[in-house]
Amino acid sequence: MNGGRQAAVSDLREQSLERLRSGTMPRVTTPPVPPAAPLPRPIILVAEDEESVRRMIGLVLRAAGYDSVLCVDGQDAAEQLEGGLVVDAVLMDLRMPRLGGLELVARLRALPAFRDLPMIAMSAYNDDVQAREAQAVGANAFLAKPFTVAELSHTLGGVLGR
Repeated sequence: MNGGRQAAVSDLREQSLERLRSGTMPRVTTPPVPPAAPLPRPIILVAEDEESVRRMIGLVLRAAGYDSVLCVDGQDAAEQLEGGLVVDAVLMDLRMPRLGGLELVARLRALPAFRDLPMIAMSAYNDDVQAREAQAVGANAFLAKPFTVAELSHTLGGVLGR
């Protein structure tokens, strides 16, 4: 019973191959599959009052696969975010004019839209007090300056779940 089915399939296969060889079987072409769109790069808002540090962090982020929005201080960052800018994380210095990092974190955490936004505090004052203060107001992580590219990448990856 099964042998008759196999013979029929074999005959159909041979007929199809013969039609392909002779050019009498229409060829089916499928349109090319477009390449997949690249995944969007995470956007990191950087609030840093020292221009050279701000620019360097922007370059490092770009090289590590992130896009960045650079803000001159916490007030600039708050205005950008409260104005509708959507980012994946915030990286801010703790000591800045107008609005420091601790105040920025507290201000943003008070707003429902920013309660889950990953925030990383950074400071040249490398002590446990700074780190505890940052975490007490809602920062997810603390980086002591100067930090390495690997430390920055590791910290961002941790808060972004990458």
